Amino acid sequence: MFSLVVCTIDRFDQLERLFLSLMNQRQRDFEVILVDQNPDDRLLELIGSFSPSFAIRHIRSPKGLSRARNNGMAAANGDYVCFPDDDCWYEPDTLEMAERLFAEHPELAIVTGRTLDAGGLASVSPTGEISLAVTRWNYLKCGNSNSIFVRRAALPDIGGFDENLGVGSDSPFQSGEEADFLLRALAAGKRLMFFPELIVHHDQVTSEYGPRQIERARKYGRGFGALMRKQRFPLAYVGYRLCRPVAGWLAALVRCRADTARYKRAWLMGILEGYATWPRWGRG
Repeated sequence: MFSLVVCTIDRFDQLERLFLSLMNQRQRDFEVILVDQNPDDRLLELIGSFSPSFAIRHIRSPKGLSRARNNGMAAANGDYVCFPDDDCWYEPDTLEMAERLFAEHPELAIVTGRTLDAGGLASVSPTGEISLAVTRWNYLKCGNSNSIFVRRAALPDIGGFDENLGVGSDSPFQSGEEADFLLRALAAGKRLMFFPELIVHHDQVTSEYGPRQIERARKYGRGFGALMRKQRFPLAYVGYRLCRPVAGWLAALVRCRADTARYKRAWLMGILEGYATWPRWGRG
């Protein structure tokens, strides 16, 4: 059985879209752990309308994505656990495909896949089109939290998501929790593999560079900087990751794209801030 840990706040229509896609799953042995971070009962009617179609366990959690996921994992009963966002949706064979991959590869603790928009283009994060083992050096190109499927039996060795990282955390580090989860799995000796045929859908993240996006870039950059410090990446790797936004910033300035330049600079400054301040906040 699969346990789908769905953490949600301030969404309704997108959550309904996800639930509609779950009604079409060819693999029917699953439960939804709906981790509700809303302050009211706005989701009760939606839950009631889908409960006859599949099992929904409704739990409450304080804000913070990593905290909510950990609370959901603690309630999970399935052999496999996954973490679909409340604004993603599944192909009819998504769970069937994940089950087949685990059966064909009993040595794997985690399988990951691609996140595509409705038109089949990569969204949220870039991925490749060939299967490959996940390593410390390619983890950023091997999916995101939407496409992480993990054997529940491996979770005691891996641990939960770091609650100092991720959207809604009490810390300044508003990203990096899913990469940290994968890297800790590798450090625990687990085997992970990316499969492009395992597909989850998510709309494209906006390409606009307005004030909200620039602010978010700085917060997410802090998470990435903290991740590199926590995971003790070598300085050469850190330097490489800093050079990318520097190059983007300078290129935007040359092309007189002020909003893009501000966005790239915010990401750069966020990485530097996160890397410098992680020990102050994190557990090390």
